[in-house]
Amino acid sequence: MVHSILDQIQLKYQALSKTEKKIADYVFKHNEDLLNIHISELANQINVSVAAITRFCKKIGAASFVEFKILLRGAVEQSDDTHDAINGVNQIYESVIKSTNSLTNIDKYEKACEWILNAKKIYIYGIGSSGLSAEELNLRLSRMGFFVDTHTDSHAMIIASSILTPEDIVIAISSSGQTKEIIDGIDVAKRKHAKVISITSYSETPLANNSDLMLYTSSIKPYQVKGFLNSQLSILYSLDVLSMLLLNNKDSRNIHEQTLQALNEYKKI
Repeated sequence: MVHSILDQIQLKYQALSKTEKKIADYVFKHNEDLLNIHISELANQINVSVAAITRFCKKIGAASFVEFKILLRGAVEQSDDTHDAINGVNQIYESVIKSTNSLTNIDKYEKACEWILNAKKIYIYGIGSSGLSAEELNLRLSRMGFFVDTHTDSHAMIIASSILTPEDIVIAISSSGQTKEIIDGIDVAKRKHAKVISITSYSETPLANNSDLMLYTSSIKPYQVKGFLNSQLSILYSLDVLSMLLLNNKDSRNIHEQTLQALNEYKKI
């Protein structure tokens, strides 16, 4: 899967220096305005050196600023600004889904499914909003008959991780990849030789460096300037892909149908 230059900036974001993050933030906010700008003009606007911009371009995979602008032009979709809330949200959703799709490696999702299907126990870790996504995944896996538990508390994560075995897996959800409670939890899990699958938006983070398998999602950072704060949209997209693949398994699908039938019967009582 070929990533756009904006996707590359997202993936590398946490590994950038403070100055490079300043450049990245400006690019996210003003990407359409940069298509015809000169490097010295951009440096003045951001108040950084030309050399810093050149280093930034190379770190995200562009040989030069000129190549960066060429790649940026291919990534940016020109569209008219709209003040209509529905159309505005629709554009953002489409952009987030498109970006997440470009970051989605189906081979890694299939491997994640294989690990889930063969796991003795599955623990899902998430804090805050990611904890809500963790609960959602718990519900889905439970309806497919998996032995699964979710922990959204740091102490509970440590306790759960301390009794894991090599037959168990942890699914860690953290958009930033730097959530201390989750990093501490998977550190204990790794010492117990359990496999760790992480759902996150960034590479080269403490979470990524300590995981066995990464499922990348789009970050909301480019959209925060517009007041869009649904950090779980791209994560839920990934959970949908994972769920659909798991339901391709005959046993998981049969159990899922049984649980749905039981719930439908319960509603009739």
